[in-house]
Amino acid sequence: MRLQFYLILFLFFLIPLITKQTYGSCGSAVCPLDHHHYLEGGWLNIQYAYEYINQEQIYVGSQRSFVGAIPHHHDEVQTINNRSVLTVQTGLTDRLGFAVELPFINREHHHIVNNGHSHNGDDHSNGSEWESWNFSGLGDVVVSGSYSLSLPDLMGYGPYLNIQTGLKLPTGMTDARNTNGTIGEITIQPGTGSYDYIAGISYRQVMLGLPTLDGTYTAMPLSATVTYQHNGKGVDDYRFGDVVQVHLGTEYFFLERAGLLLQINGRFQDYADVGQTHEPRENTGGRWIFLSPGFQMNVSSIVETYSFIQIPIYRHYNGIQQAAPFHLQLGVRAHISLL
Repeated sequence: MRLQFYLILFLFFLIPLITKQTYGSCGSAVCPLDHHHYLEGGWLNIQYAYEYINQEQIYVGSQRSFVGAIPHHHDEVQTINNRSVLTVQTGLTDRLGFAVELPFINREHHHIVNNGHSHNGDDHSNGSEWESWNFSGLGDVVVSGSYSLSLPDLMGYGPYLNIQTGLKLPTGMTDARNTNGTIGEITIQPGTGSYDYIAGISYRQVMLGLPTLDGTYTAMPLSATVTYQHNGKGVDDYRFGDVVQVHLGTEYFFLERAGLLLQINGRFQDYADVGQTHEPRENTGGRWIFLSPGFQMNVSSIVETYSFIQIPIYRHYNGIQQAAPFHLQLGVRAHISLL
């Protein structure tokens, strides 16, 4: 099993180097954390997560820039993302699991239209025009299954190897409009209108035991996850670039019910295929690495709360794009026995 562990570590550092994609942007700025947990048969997890991402900065490549640094028919100014995700996961057997993710998105977006052209290419009067959207709607539902190739022992110290596959469905809103009736570009819509396919592998192994503040010892695991998402064509044949995500994480419970969390999250995305839209392809895609410290509190034997802040430690945007100084995620999770 040590061989599997070193294989996952190898993949974590190698994938960003060997993938031949020219990576793409986070689109709506989401860079998910790894919340995959081993779930025995007959158990149900219900999780609610809230994410806040304020894209108030402008980047060109890896450098901080300014609105309109590379002029286009519209210049992005700011996008504020408030995203809520309800996830229900069940263990059908000790090895086989099933999950459904239901996102709901509130988004505020501002940009400046230049040269008398709207974002969809229609002519208007000469000059610049400020356009804004503020809307809420259902996002794209994700259904997934997982199968454990190896299970932890009764004490939880054994290695855990799991594979996952999933499908993102075109359930989200794709026709959000502003108060003038102008439909927003597909990149800010809650849904994409596409079927997307997801596959991944996760590994978890307890590495050492550490003393706690109450005089006992706690296990400190190391977990690694790699996922790949192939995005299909959606509205107006727009296809978001394929995505590789890599997560490396650990946790330390310094008290029985309180623990420190830490993840490194990498996201690498291809350029988009803009289809029939007028969106600039050169401004899609990039690569990001985040340091994500967090805190978890177990309120009871079945309910736990957690919080993360994602801090970018490396980012490179293709072209000119909006950026956020940090991402915030808060969540609560309940473990319920069905037996």
